[in-house]
Formats: sequence, C-alpha cells, structure tokens
Amino acid sequence: MTAASDLPVLAIDVGGTKIAIAEVSGDRIANRRQAPTPRAGRGDDLVAAIADLAPKTGFGAVAVATTGIVRDGSLTALNPETLPIEDGYVLASAIERVFGMPPLVINDAQAAAWAEFTLGAGTGFRNFAFFTVSTGIGCGLVIDGRLQSGANGLAGHVGHTRSEPGGILCGCGRRGCLETVASGTALARAGSARLGRKVTTPELFAAAKEGSGIAAEIIAGAVVALVDAFADLAASVDIDCFAVGGGVGLAGGFIEALQVRSLDLPRVYRRPIVAARAGADAGLLGAAMLARPKSYDENFLQK
Repeated sequence: MTAASDLPVLAIDVGGTKIAIAEVSGDRIANRRQAPTPRAGRGDDLVAAIADLAPKTGFGAVAVATTGIVRDGSLTALNPETLPIEDGYVLASAIERVFGMPPLVINDAQAAAWAEFTLGAGTGFRNFAFFTVSTGIGCGLVIDGRLQSGANGLAGHVGHTRSEPGGILCGCGRRGCLETVASGTALARAGSARLGRKVTTPELFAAAKEGSGIAAEIIAGAVVALVDAFADLAASVDIDCFAVGGGVGLAGGFIEALQVRSLDLPRVYRRPIVAARAGADAGLLGAAMLARPKSYDENFLQK
C-alpha cells in the first residue's frame, strides 16, 4: 500500500484571472491544467471550479496558494478588484469537503517566495523577499530562514504600503499604494491617460523601446517606486536579496532598470536585485513543499 507521503501533492493556485492545478512530486510538476477564475464574488463558485478541474484521488496532500489574505484557512480579498469573494470565506473547510482531507491554504506570493527561497533565486540567503510585479504586486518574505505570514495573514503585502501620498484610491481602500503606481494595471492606466489611447502594459513597454519619452517616463516612475519599497524593507527587516518576477518584473530591461536605480540609494540600503528563477508556477511548487509532512510547522512562521 502506498503511503500518503509517497504520493504527489495536489497543488492549486488561485489567481484573479485563472485557477491552475497540478500534481507535484519534489520539484516536478505533472498533469497541470487551468481554467478561468469565476468572478461572481462567491467562494462556493470558486471551489466548484476547482472541483471540476482537479482529480479526486491519487494524491497524498492538498495545498492551495491563493491571492488575498489567508487567516486560519479563511480567505479575504485585500483588493476585491483582484479576486471578488466574501470576507472570511472558509476556503479550507470547503476544499476539505471536496477532497476529503484538510488542505494547506497560503497566500500565493508567500508560497512563491518559499519556492524561490528553496529552489530559485533565494538559495544561500537568510532574509529574502520575492516580488511579483504583474497585474498587481505581491510579495513574500522569508526572515531568518522562515516564511512569514503574520497572525492576520498580512505579512508581505508590500503592494499595499504607501508609495504616493494622496495618490489614486486603491482597491484595498487606501490611497497611493505601491500597487497603484507600479503594477501592470497602474502602468496601463497611466499609459492610456497620457498617450491619449488605450494601451496595454506590453504595448507601453513596446512604445518605450520605440522611443516614446512618455512611456519611458511612466515605466521609470514604477522603477523608482519599487526601489524605494525595497529600501524600506531593507531598513525594516534587513533583507539580503530581492528577487523579482511577474509579467512586468521580467519584462525586457525592467530588472536592469531596478538595479541601476538602486545605485542612487545610500549604500546601506542597497541589496542585490535579481530575476526570479522558480518559474510561473512557483506558487504551486511552494505550496506543495509546505504541505509535505513537518514542512509547514518547521518552515512557516505564522506569528
């Protein structure tokens, strides 16, 4: 009889636009599939979509990485524009009813940070931050070798720290969050307003490459905001290295621009800024690793 620890982990990654599911053994991903994320605002619809996508047997554990704040297995969207769902939706209990075993549920950026720390750009560091700069901005922190969540699940939500006082109203309810300045959504919004036509983030980068001073200025503003956030974290918890991923983060020339801008900081705040290496499915990998026996208790610091 096969022990549960020898079976793959069923890993589920819930984002604002898609749900991805895979079977993870070690650092290997198999049978990956995905579907659009339901946007009706009901957690039960989300779980139904997961159930339709996933196998029901053949795995030894279930792990869920999701956008939003996770506290005691319940999910609340810090920014409902990213994932509309009821506050405090009991995601862990709903997933357990579907698969017959209690899942690990963790924020997706935190899960990806653990994969990067263990398998990717964070290896060899003790204090590490992973930033995904995409539609929104997510961050996961590993401090003294342990992944941080916090008693309320809020640790690492640097995208919702203040970047531009009095700035644009963020979906979280604050004004001028980093996400309103440096995310893909923010770049597309600013580009459309200043160029006088609707542009996507890739189109904004293309315009900058073709010589548009306005496009280059908008992207440079995001770079400045992110580097300032890195410096704030370095001052707060003495991060050793920043890894950057996501569609914006890995866009051509963006990390190099972050590195150049960081040279303007006083030396005490400068840290290595590198490209993330665990890949687009880092959330699946990190959640699966944390779901394995003892890993969660040993490596995941909630308080």
